[in-house]
Amino acid sequence: MVNQPKDNNVVNLEEYRKDRNKGTPIPTLMAFVPGEYYIHPESGTLAHVLFLTDKSVHFDGKAIYVIEDQHGSFYADIVDEETCDGWHLLHPDVFMKAVEDSNRIPDPPTPQSA
Repeated sequence: MVNQPKDNNVVNLEEYRKDRNKGTPIPTLMAFVPGEYYIHPESGTLAHVLFLTDKSVHFDGKAIYVIEDQHGSFYADIVDEETCDGWHLLHPDVFMKAVEDSNRIPDPPTPQSA
């Protein structure tokens, strides 16, 4: 019979991480910051906030965010806490890599020999 210690001092790291993170919600954004990059994981959308303005004719003088996505499309949305629901801060390099990937033209197919 092998001697076994009375106290089990071995910690399963995976179980520890699960227990430690239980009930710890990821903080939500309260506002976008111009010049910063964000990701909306549920939709797979990446965003770069360009600036804020209140000059839009379509938004009746309300403050709006002007945003570009990784595909080069531009959007505007009202400055409001709810606008930021589900978005998380993103490292600029990730956004730039997505821009490069979305602008890549695929190589033409090679002809098949008969």
